[in-house]
Amino acid sequence: MSSPLGTRSVRETLAGKRLLLTGATGFLGKVWLAHLLEHLPETHWVLLLRPGGGRGAPDARAGRRLADLLETSPAFRGLRERLGPDGLARRVEERVRVVAGELTAPDLGLSPEARAALEPLDAIVNLAGLTDLDPPIGEALDVNVAGALGALELARSCGAALLHVSTAYVAGQRQGLVPEEVVRDYAPRPPLTGFSAERELADLHALLARAEAEADDQRVASRLEARAEEARRRLGLPADAPTRARFRKTERRRFISERVDGETRERARSWGWPNVYTQTKSLAESLLVERQGEVPLAIARPAIVESSWRDPFPGWKEGLHTSAPITYAISEGPLRALPARPDLILDVIPVDLVARGLSLISAALLAPGRANGACTVYHLGTSTENPLPMRRVIELTSLARREQDGPREGALSWRDLLELDPGASSEGLYRATLPLWRRVAKGGERILGEVARGLEGGRLGGRFAERAASEARRAGRLARDLSSIEEAVERFRPFVLENACRFESARVAALSAALPPGEHSTFGWDVIALDWSRYWRKVHIPGLRRWVYPRLEGKRAPRDERVAVPLDLHRLRLSEAELDRPRA
Repeated sequence: MSSPLGTRSVRETLAGKRLLLTGATGFLGKVWLAHLLEHLPETHWVLLLRPGGGRGAPDARAGRRLADLLETSPAFRGLRERLGPDGLARRVEERVRVVAGELTAPDLGLSPEARAALEPLDAIVNLAGLTDLDPPIGEALDVNVAGALGALELARSCGAALLHVSTAYVAGQRQGLVPEEVVRDYAPRPPLTGFSAERELADLHALLARAEAEADDQRVASRLEARAEEARRRLGLPADAPTRARFRKTERRRFISERVDGETRERARSWGWPNVYTQTKSLAESLLVERQGEVPLAIARPAIVESSWRDPFPGWKEGLHTSAPITYAISEGPLRALPARPDLILDVIPVDLVARGLSLISAALLAPGRANGACTVYHLGTSTENPLPMRRVIELTSLARREQDGPREGALSWRDLLELDPGASSEGLYRATLPLWRRVAKGGERILGEVARGLEGGRLGGRFAERAASEARRAGRLARDLSSIEEAVERFRPFVLENACRFESARVAALSAALPPGEHSTFGWDVIALDWSRYWRKVHIPGLRRWVYPRLEGKRAPRDERVAVPLDLHRLRLSEAELDRPRA
């Protein structure tokens, strides 16, 4: 396939350009921002950030959020070390501006002054999005759909191009090779009368509006207020107006969630999407293409974004919504029968490779000769060029655990013989193991609790009652842990059991092949060089143990010690005069 980039370099194409980036505080956003600051110092970036708390103007508070990330996030560790705090501050002050905004507001929440100062603008890169697989539908519609459409309208009014970051799993319930294309009004399992993305968006909003109206009914609102007051008193918090309003808002949100979340999840699955996240991302794609007009548009579809391969350093990872809960259950927990197809390809991609892909796509989108009104889709995955089957995932996860434990000393015990390595299993075998154990633990909690209550006050009370109550609590904790693992398996099952997809990724490979030789080491798409055995055992699983597993255990993830970066926050304010540069 010929490349729209030709032999022109990424650096030359993006030099002097100004791009607005949303979602810079997310996992992928931070890794890509660090990559851009180091390798594209002649490109100008405007970061749209929600203002943080505290005093001061919104732009100043948004600037403090960026300063905090630069000083503490592991994503910027390499830059802090290579450039030094003063050098990093100079690099950011020279090329980055921060503006307070809100993805779900008109014009992305930009003030008229900021909107005027933004131009000229070459492109908007919309990285922002909810990554929870089944978020509240209102939030998913606001961020994943309305946010994408808001970015499109701002791009239109500024004469800019748009790069929208979606997900490969908008494909939903599919088998075989998924092409790099957008199908208008797409649904994996459409109704006989055809599927309309516009109508589905309206239907979801109507469903949410009905639940909100019910929550505002006087009788329901009174009941929710009583619950809120009970919760506030139980926690011993003051009865001031802001506290009471916060508890009322929480109870109202919970009521709406109870009314609509189950229905929206079932609705997504009925159309063939595994969850609300992929459905809303797919709706955004369809609506972007429908409303695109003359705006140059590219859509990047990463697969499952995992730990860094090389940058900012091997193994860094944030977030709980990818493979971490499953690998944790296999390597640290009791899961020994994972319902999975051994030959199904798990399309995972290191985050720093996705960052490289976004740089390539941005340059292609802004290369001379681009066609207004065109839309190009790019898959960012490994399933076609360097596939990783589920049997290999499970084997490497087990091997990483054994390597961590080290050689066993002494004779094997009967417990050792029963501690089998996990494996891919049928649905029936899985149902006969972990869910069964969870029900047994739950039953044990109930029975031991009744025993403890029965012993209280009797002749055998005291020590025996305390022991029974202690064992009941242990059984309850085990039941809750097993329930969490079971939920993780259910969320992940479409990716490991049901949908045997492979994602075509020829376009980003073509962009990489067209790079000048000096840029391959920085921007090259080298997924074929990814050694799965080494990456999974020596990089990914150790990274999860350090950065993610503690959060699964209810602990805090480690954080870099703060290194002061002497940013002048006034220089981060958006002003056309401050960013005066020739148009490319």
